[in-house]
Amino acid sequence: MPNFQIIHFIPPSREAIILNSPVRSIIAVPHTQNAGTNHWSKSYSPEHSPPRWLQRIHGYFRAAPYLCAPDAQAQFKLHVPPNLKVKDVYNLLMQNDRHKYEFDSAGVGCRYWVTDQLGLLQHQGLLVDPEEVTAAKNGIVLLWPDQTPLPLDQGAYYQ
Repeated sequence: MPNFQIIHFIPPSREAIILNSPVRSIIAVPHTQNAGTNHWSKSYSPEHSPPRWLQRIHGYFRAAPYLCAPDAQAQFKLHVPPNLKVKDVYNLLMQNDRHKYEFDSAGVGCRYWVTDQLGLLQHQGLLVDPEEVTAAKNGIVLLWPDQTPLPLDQGAYYQ
C-alpha cells in the first residue's frame, strides 16, 4: 500500500521553493459563503511578488498569482517576525500534529482549524501582534459578508 500523503504541494515540483520562501505576513481570509458558512484560508505573503504563496485549508500549499483569492470577503493581516519562512510554519504544524484534522460530519470545520492554528502560531511567537490575532479570531466567528455571529463547527484531530 503506498504512503498516504496528508500534505500536498501544488505543483509538487515546487515543494522546496514553497517551503524556502520568506514570509512577510500571514493573511487570514474568509471566502464566499457556501452551505451557510465561509471557507477560510491563510495566505503567506513572500518578500517578493509575484508569485504569492497560499495555503488553503490544512492539506494544501500552492503557488497562486494573488495574495487573496478573488472571492475573499475580508482580509486579516497578521505580522510575523523577521526571517520567517514557509517551512517554519509548516514544521510547527507538523510537529504539533495540526495536519491531522478531520472535518465534522457536515464537512465543515476549517474556521475552527484556522482559529486553532492562529493560537499555536501566536503561542510559538510566529505571530507578533496579539491584537491582530484577536481581530482575526473575532472575524472567524462571523458569517461574511453579513458579519452576523456564527458559532464554530468543530472537527477533530486524529492520531
